Amino acid sequence: MKSEYREFVNEVLIKIGRNILMFQHIEKGLKVLLPFIHSDGSAKDINSFWRYREAAKSKTLGNLINAFIESADYNTDYFVERLKEIVAERNKLVHHFGESEGLNILSTEEGCITCITYLELQYQEAISFYKDITLFLFSVLAFLRENYAESNPDIELLYKQLKAHIISSGVEYINLNNPSETTWENTKIVKLLRLAETNTDKIGDMTLLARAGKFIKSQDPECTPNKYGIKTLKGILKASGLFEITETQDREQNSMFILYKSKLPH
Repeated sequence: MKSEYREFVNEVLIKIGRNILMFQHIEKGLKVLLPFIHSDGSAKDINSFWRYREAAKSKTLGNLINAFIESADYNTDYFVERLKEIVAERNKLVHHFGESEGLNILSTEEGCITCITYLELQYQEAISFYKDITLFLFSVLAFLRENYAESNPDIELLYKQLKAHIISSGVEYINLNNPSETTWENTKIVKLLRLAETNTDKIGDMTLLARAGKFIKSQDPECTPNKYGIKTLKGILKASGLFEITETQDREQNSMFILYKSKLPH
């Protein structure tokens, strides 16, 4: 193997390890989630839950994906096929990558680049599904926290850890039943409110909410407060806790107007 290709080979090997780790995260997330949402674990007595949980620990990714499809009741062929492709990609990486994509072509720069491109596409698909699993699990923890946190302190700890993970990973989690639990930092509407601060005329150091509303509508007409379980943009400002808000009387129009600015730099 020529020394000038070693950097490319190292990158291939790093991406293989990263992708395997991502598939392991998917497996782990499914093993935690399924006992709560699959009918064999969640719709019966507590003993059934624990039995299903123990059984899930030894299941392969293929079996876990099939159980997830059953429990989530997905009816679209496209989505089911996409989930099955996750299993196929994992098996290809772990069992067949060397013979099909990798070691036999790592002796050339072109071969290495082919592997790198493939592994990157595979990772993007896997991480997209991992984020979906994370949101499912967070929804379960939010429910458990609301109903059982007092009797089980571990639920509160897991909830805080997973919420911090979701925020750091940039995933938009929306809780329509309890908007205070939405990860507002990652929502599109908060990002647009902040973008409006730099793209509309200010009043002092604050932004007029009415102008921000027009700006948001021009950028994405479908991004409305109702999507987040809230009636108004003012409600978004308050629920998120990420903005300072000032209400001022407009004597000429005999009405109130609302100004805001971000509490955090952006």
